[in-house]
Amino acid sequence: MVKKSVLSVVLAGVLGVGMVEATTLATVTFPGTQTGKKSKKTSQPEVVDITESDFDVIKQRNPNFDFTKLKKDQQMGLLEQAINNLLIEREAKKEHLEDTPEFKHTMESYKKQLLVEIWAKRKAEVIGKEEIPEAQLKKYYEANKSKFVQQEAQARHILVKTEADAKRVISELNKVPKNKLEHEFIKIANRDSIDPNTKNTKNGGDLGKFQKNQMAPEFSDAVFSLRPGTYTKKPVKTEFGYHVIYLMKKNQPVTPTYAQAKQTIIGILKEHQFQEYVKGELDKLRKQVKIDIK
Repeated sequence: MVKKSVLSVVLAGVLGVGMVEATTLATVTFPGTQTGKKSKKTSQPEVVDITESDFDVIKQRNPNFDFTKLKKDQQMGLLEQAINNLLIEREAKKEHLEDTPEFKHTMESYKKQLLVEIWAKRKAEVIGKEEIPEAQLKKYYEANKSKFVQQEAQARHILVKTEADAKRVISELNKVPKNKLEHEFIKIANRDSIDPNTKNTKNGGDLGKFQKNQMAPEFSDAVFSLRPGTYTKKPVKTEFGYHVIYLMKKNQPVTPTYAQAKQTIIGILKEHQFQEYVKGELDKLRKQVKIDIK
């Protein structure tokens, strides 16, 4: 896999959408019991609703997350996970895992991390309300115009574990006539690629259309340096393994206007402001304590 994680892609697709009032998304009915979220008499079945509040962990990190705006398969995937979590949670409570030293120690660690995240979130919200002068935005745009260039490509790739495996694939492709190259690439991808998507769907390593910033930098650099109908003659290494890439097509690069890039620039500069603020606060706080690293 070279693209960003599925969850991050899902969440990116719903940014800017407000959260609606919590609604029941699924209902799980259990035989009469004294445990669970909505305990009833033992003789009565227990009905437990799964609502949007069950996705509060996701919403904490992505405030504009909206379950109702996800695709049906994405909704079902999250619901399935929520139901599984509920079932395991009930079993864990039956086993009194909340009383174990392991649970208590881990909970303390979570509390510390949560405090850090809430502090950072509140400071970011304050910075987010500050206005950035128009002149500063325009200056950044002119100085970094090349960073906003948009170009879309569609490519196939064969992902293997070792450089030797990638060189073997390239050697095979070197023997193929140009008019049969993509057909052979698809065949080898379906046979050898360890990319889970390719292995499961036998799609010939097709990654679909993507922008340069959606991929690992090494991968993108290799893709956008190719001509359509050609492939990488050297293995491309990323954190996922070694790739051989075939470029199907790519569009001409387009530079957005200042107006089109303005909101992106605001986001970038706000992030810079936040990082500088945190650094400044940490510098002040470090001067107030003595740190002994053991």
